[in-house]
Amino acid sequence: MAASITLAGQSLIAQKQAAGQVLTVARFILANVPGLDFNGPVDRAALKPPAAQIVHTAPVTQSGYVNPNQVVYSLMMGTNIGDFDFNWIGLETSENVLLSVAYLPLQQKRKNILPGQVGNNVTRNFLVVFDGAQQLTAITIDASTWQFDYTARMKGIDERERLSNRDIFGRACFFGTALQMVKVGSAYQLKPGLAYIEGIRLERTAVTPLTVPSVPNKAWLDVVLQRDQSDVVGAFQVVFGTGKVDYTDSVGAQHYLVPLADLVSSSSITDLRPIEQIQGELVRHFAAREGDYPKLRARGTTKEDVDLGNIPNAISDDPASNSSQILATTKALRAAQVAVVAPMVGQVASFALAVPPAGWLKANGAVVPRAVYADLFAAIGTRFGAGDGATTFNLPDLRGQFVRGWDDGRGIDPSRVMGTEQAFQNAAHTHGASTANAGDHSHTATVGSSGSHSHSGTATSAGGHTHSISGTAASAGAHTHGVQTKQDWGQNGDGFSFAGGVARRVNSTQSSGDHTHAISGTAASAGAHTHAVTTVAAGDHSHSVTLAAVAAHSHAVTVESSGGTETRPRNLALLYCIKY
Repeated sequence: MAASITLAGQSLIAQKQAAGQVLTVARFILANVPGLDFNGPVDRAALKPPAAQIVHTAPVTQSGYVNPNQVVYSLMMGTNIGDFDFNWIGLETSENVLLSVAYLPLQQKRKNILPGQVGNNVTRNFLVVFDGAQQLTAITIDASTWQFDYTARMKGIDERERLSNRDIFGRACFFGTALQMVKVGSAYQLKPGLAYIEGIRLERTAVTPLTVPSVPNKAWLDVVLQRDQSDVVGAFQVVFGTGKVDYTDSVGAQHYLVPLADLVSSSSITDLRPIEQIQGELVRHFAAREGDYPKLRARGTTKEDVDLGNIPNAISDDPASNSSQILATTKALRAAQVAVVAPMVGQVASFALAVPPAGWLKANGAVVPRAVYADLFAAIGTRFGAGDGATTFNLPDLRGQFVRGWDDGRGIDPSRVMGTEQAFQNAAHTHGASTANAGDHSHTATVGSSGSHSHSGTATSAGGHTHSISGTAASAGAHTHGVQTKQDWGQNGDGFSFAGGVARRVNSTQSSGDHTHAISGTAASAGAHTHAVTTVAAGDHSHSVTLAAVAAHSHAVTVESSGGTETRPRNLALLYCIKY
């Protein structure tokens, strides 16, 4: 149920207090508001419900004060009033100002209409709380003299008693064999005795028979403090199953469930009760004991009492002590921790984790407070960034980076400063390349003239291409070519001469006059090279040959690209963190 003073009521209270006037609450208003959430907060700015929802209006029956800051107003409705249901109550002042409002579950008010309907008496009390309430309302009657909500009062007493018992006996306390589950013959039963469950006192003076639905199973005590006619009593039942938990039933009573026994088999029961060896009153139980109590010491406890006789009395604050006879103090342990952890501050390490472990931060270039991470700031300073220059600093950013050992004067990576980055770079190197094939082609050759004639000839091949050759050989003038024939003759005849017994004959060819010889042929490809040219013989003379020069030209060279967007070795991605 929710209740509150309205904003209009708060304003009126302030006005009355400022003017020194009396605040008079005149009437109760009851309404049935559809869809009202009685567990929700009161809308302090809301007005009275519409007239169609108001079911009853009546003057305040009685008023009284509880203390100087609390006053209570009562409405008593007899069996002559009804029939209606209501879930909204309001207090209205003599100025028709809605002072306070309460939401509650739907209530029934029935009129006495005999013999078919028996009516009910309903009393509703509205407590209003603000500073100086009793003085401002001028109420002089003590509410306790005429008004007492026995239901609320008794419920409060019952709960206080339960909590007091809970403080003494804890969650569950069974005296000896009380409520122990046993099997006698083929039947299950609970032994009699006394127990406290969540402060609720349970007692059985006789054996309680039980019905077990199945085995194996687990038994629980379901305990509740519930109404029994005009009283409230502790009650329990045995339930079976696994994972039982406390719950609230349909009438709002709280149930507490504690383990009772494990039914391992039809012949085996494991007792789960927390047992105390108490057979009577607690005071007599403790007073009857002499000497030491189990787990409760009546005198000063020694090391021997708790099996710690081998522990020495010597202690030390020295974290470097290596003695087996001395116990390290908290101070020594903390000093040792500092000695181990302090040198690690600023260390960078990689982890196969998505988040940093305790004591580490991601090395992601983040800006962090200098005061919070004072040890880390003292170690690395502003080497990786000064943050805002006053209260923060930057962590190193190793995301997507490879780490390289600082050269520190070795000369492999000279002139590097600790914490600086390097851009991408390739070492100087060369690449092989080839030119495109220029295809088959030919060269022109010219044979110089050697008289009034020309010679044909060919250029020796020097590659997979041809050269065209053209021109004339120099004229040699009118001339003849001698022809010598060696022949043995059998007899003398005209025109023969004999020498050494061999007849020889010399003839001459006819002159053709001045003339030239045509030259044609192919030259072999051989890149930058020379070609031999052979011409048809024309006597004992030579001809000069000139090959036409090829004009200056170039050949295209293509070097193919390879690789991606960066230079890198094979690698594995891990999370870099820095110790703080």
